[in-house]
Amino acid sequence: MNDQILEEAIPTQAQTSLALLLCGPLPNDQSELDEVLKHLSTTIDNVTGEIERLKGFNESQIALYGPFLGRSILELGCTALIARLDPFRVLVIREKQRQPDYELGKINKSSIRWQGDVLADKVGNLWEDKSLQNPTRALLGDYYSSLIWPSSFQKLIDATDNITGDDWIAEIRLKDSERFCNEIRSQISTLYSELSKGIHHELVIPVSAAFDIETTKDMIRRSIVSISNLALVSTCVPHTANSLEIGLATDAYRQIQKMEIFQ
Repeated sequence: MNDQILEEAIPTQAQTSLALLLCGPLPNDQSELDEVLKHLSTTIDNVTGEIERLKGFNESQIALYGPFLGRSILELGCTALIARLDPFRVLVIREKQRQPDYELGKINKSSIRWQGDVLADKVGNLWEDKSLQNPTRALLGDYYSSLIWPSSFQKLIDATDNITGDDWIAEIRLKDSERFCNEIRSQISTLYSELSKGIHHELVIPVSAAFDIETTKDMIRRSIVSISNLALVSTCVPHTANSLEIGLATDAYRQIQKMEIFQ
């Protein structure tokens, strides 16, 4: 997940609502985790700024650049949530990347992996000894879907009981926790695969045929909605680092809906 170019591309003055919801408020301390979250927040701000600029792009530019921006939102968002829910994971990565022998030109086993850290194979029996020898800690894996997301989803439902006029929250409230977990896993997995086809140049037909303006923008919209929904639920996880009060989280959630790409 290479975000170095985006981090350096555009200076930002204030944290965007999407970065706030995903990373929490910009921390004042100088801990190792704070450093990671500030970096991720800045990069999300820059990606968000580029998404807002898409309105001035032509079809060819959107077909080439849009899939990268959409997948960046998914990757950065999931990394930010992993950092806040399982800090040990990103602290190990941070320390590895600080080592003098760290090489950009080789695969590093310590890096965040989409299959392993975000998604994981289904676990037959969560609580048998064999499964617990090396339990998956994937963000959208079976253990999170059993231990973390259901209770936090219900807390969100209770906390948003009096919120009206927000179609996104209204749609979340129509679901139960099992449906939410299954849908968010499917949505994020599918979007990642779709967007990747526009990045890796798998297509032997003109890219604009598959990634026309409206299709690409729709993928980006769905990516933002999916990661925002997961981030909103994570606000109700008791052990979330750099936590965000639920009122501030729902305010940020509403502001995300006002992004240019949704208009």
